[in-house]
Amino acid sequence: MYRIFINDNTLILSGSKEILKGFENAEIEQYSCSSCMNRAIAKLENDVCKLLVLQGSSVELMWDDFCSRYKSILAAGGIVTNLAKEVLWIRRNEKWDLPKGKVEIGEEIEDTAVREVEEECAVNSIVRGDLLGITYHTYTFKDENVLKKSYWYAMTCGTEQNLVPQAEEGITEVVWANTEMHRSYSLDTYTSIAELLKLEKVVHYLGF
Repeated sequence: MYRIFINDNTLILSGSKEILKGFENAEIEQYSCSSCMNRAIAKLENDVCKLLVLQGSSVELMWDDFCSRYKSILAAGGIVTNLAKEVLWIRRNEKWDLPKGKVEIGEEIEDTAVREVEEECAVNSIVRGDLLGITYHTYTFKDENVLKKSYWYAMTCGTEQNLVPQAEEGITEVVWANTEMHRSYSLDTYTSIAELLKLEKVVHYLGF
């Protein structure tokens, strides 16, 4: 199963025999050819529906069909906590977000995750932990359709930090969010981030 976020709406690519637990409110369509994928993407891009499940006999065939329409980019970032169990959030494009960025040529994904957090928030002494989840989302940049695959790692920061937003990346605020703030920001973020924070591994890591 693949979950892709398109215009903050959700496309699920699912095998025909998979049990769709948790997607009872989704619109469900069957995949038989590329035209089916075209229709599904168009519905989500035009906000015709918020959640669409496309079922087919081969999930990988559907995934290859979907990916063929986009330029693929790898990114990595972190869900960062400090000694007070506060979570590091950034404000970008009028939305709350978590720090991440594009993998550079020859760079290991794990190194990208730490570097991007450090650059976007001006933090240091980051300790990287386990991979918590992977998200996929699409966007358009300079008339090119892009599919971004983002790796999210657990990170800790054990020292006092003078947080500074990376303005050239469109970041206007960087904050340590307590539990109440974290829950509030989770309601004012991208669907991909909101769903990431619901993953069992993330919930267990954050402890709330």
